[in-house]
Amino acid sequence: MPATNIYDTLKKALEKKIISHHLEDEPISITCKALSAEEAIGNPEHDDYPIIKGREVMVEADFLQAKGQSFTDAFENREYRLKDLLSMDLSTNQKRASFIAGLNAVYRHLELADLTIHCRDKEPVLCAKELPTIIPEGTKVLLVGHQPRFLEKLASYCPVRAVDLDLDNVGKTFYDVHIEPEDHTREAIGWCDLIFATGSTVVNNTISTFMDADKPAIFYGVTISAPAKILNLTTFCEYGH
Repeated sequence: MPATNIYDTLKKALEKKIISHHLEDEPISITCKALSAEEAIGNPEHDDYPIIKGREVMVEADFLQAKGQSFTDAFENREYRLKDLLSMDLSTNQKRASFIAGLNAVYRHLELADLTIHCRDKEPVLCAKELPTIIPEGTKVLLVGHQPRFLEKLASYCPVRAVDLDLDNVGKTFYDVHIEPEDHTREAIGWCDLIFATGSTVVNNTISTFMDADKPAIFYGVTISAPAKILNLTTFCEYGH
């Protein structure tokens, strides 16, 4: 599915829910803000997560006290009306981050999506320990996005290749896995048995590459919570809140 169609699909799904739940005329606002690393992930055992290193931030939207989040490298702190999400220009990571966080918050409020808030403290490590329950030993895995605990665990029992947009990671080796640039993605998809991709691909506008690939894909994390429900994607998020 082309990227533009993906965002049109998400907007149309949100519009239907707004109408069916009679929210279109309500004076409701969505407040988007960037969280500090501690607010987003607490105090984990490791300090190599992108959000702690300052490479990414967590945007949180609050909709009638229901919270939705999204990971991004660009953010804004502002307030939107619910109807603004339907006409929002989604041509930048900044706007897509606000839209996805807002979408997650609305779906959380309507009890259509759960696990819209990031895990904290020791939970990222516990989450990684659950990977063998969904990815069998020996599976050739393409990890999209440098999630350190997932890479560490997967590399311990599977052949792994990893691609990342963060140039600070590209070319480096972690857990005997060389981090490759984005332009290696197509070839790596051809190599792998399974794509294990960060849900933030729906924010950075690369998700269609993995949705359209002729390989099974699992999307991880809270960012993809509501979009996965709408797009019928397979997800992994064991300790989200």
